[in-house]
Amino acid sequence: MTSKADARGRALGVRAARSQPARDAARTQIRSVLRDWLTAAELAPGSRIAAYEPLRTEPGSVELLADLTKAGYVVLVPVTLSDKDLDWTVWTGSGENRQTLGVDAIGSASLVLVPALAVDPVGNRLGRGGGSYDRALTRIAAGTPVAAVLFAGEVLAQVPTDPWDHPVTAVITPDGWQNLPVPP
Repeated sequence: MTSKADARGRALGVRAARSQPARDAARTQIRSVLRDWLTAAELAPGSRIAAYEPLRTEPGSVELLADLTKAGYVVLVPVTLSDKDLDWTVWTGSGENRQTLGVDAIGSASLVLVPALAVDPVGNRLGRGGGSYDRALTRIAAGTPVAAVLFAGEVLAQVPTDPWDHPVTAVITPDGWQNLPVPP
């Protein structure tokens, strides 16, 4: 199997080569897919959704965070600590005067959206390599959906894993929401 570093390098190269119009179209469709899932899951406004502020080449978007907030959800985003663990704060869109809620705040989320470079059919997630999300995901409540946000083509047959990697239970792509096997 390919090393994580090699797999990350390939995935980042493909993302960097994606045109801005293609990224924008995918992000718009991902927002629609998530809206449909929230309706079908009957996740009530006021519920907490842990998400992330995306990098320029990622499939998530600030518009997604704004949509969730406008729909009445409390959106938590991470603040990376010096040891690479994640504290959490309520997303306001301004980035100013954010009061952190503590590393355990993710445990109050009814849905967790995580960044990923790739995921395989059993939920193994290839992240950026810091281990921040693997640590944070140990704090979520049992049964909480954990969905990786991906571009089309980023669900791979297999991704390299380590014993400490925490799997996801779903993926969101422009093509839809896909539930994955729930880990034991």
